[in-house]
Amino acid sequence: MRLADIRNTIEQSTNGDWHHIGCWGGGSGPSFHDRWERWGTLGGDELSKWSLDLESHGNTLVNRENVALTIAWGITVNKGMTPDWNTFPDDRPVDYQVGDVFWNGALVDRHMLVSVDGGRVILPVPKPIYDKREGKTFVARFEVTRFERAFARLVHNAEPGEDFDRYYKDAGFVTVDNPA
Repeated sequence: MRLADIRNTIEQSTNGDWHHIGCWGGGSGPSFHDRWERWGTLGGDELSKWSLDLESHGNTLVNRENVALTIAWGITVNKGMTPDWNTFPDDRPVDYQVGDVFWNGALVDRHMLVSVDGGRVILPVPKPIYDKREGKTFVARFEVTRFERAFARLVHNAEPGEDFDRYYKDAGFVTVDNPA
């Protein structure tokens, strides 16, 4: 299976094509897609205090037609971000998370996601496009590929929630073609 075929399958799918497995909360289990992080404080020649943290994806989607294709999301990669485009009523700093695509359990693709407006919607993290006028550089627009938009919509719609398309429009993102 080619990466382009996997992306096309995801982009053309609907939520009915996927089986959702929640991997957090009471009665649930792990996603088996984890991130371990060891950290500590320096003291003398060794780490004087250290900790081992585990974070797992909180949700998994399994493609009903071909269970070799799965998507998992929820591991935080950047905390306390304040994106310029986040002008929603609840504009507290947000955490960026990864949405991972797996084929036969192997990580084959990764996309950045962000939950905004107090967790009401999951959106793709857009690419800022810069322009220069009168010697000053500024963000002219925020671009998202068609695939990234479809991927974030699929993840967001895995559970009942707010209207993805309304939030996407309100964020002011510009949808562009997928790269060749």
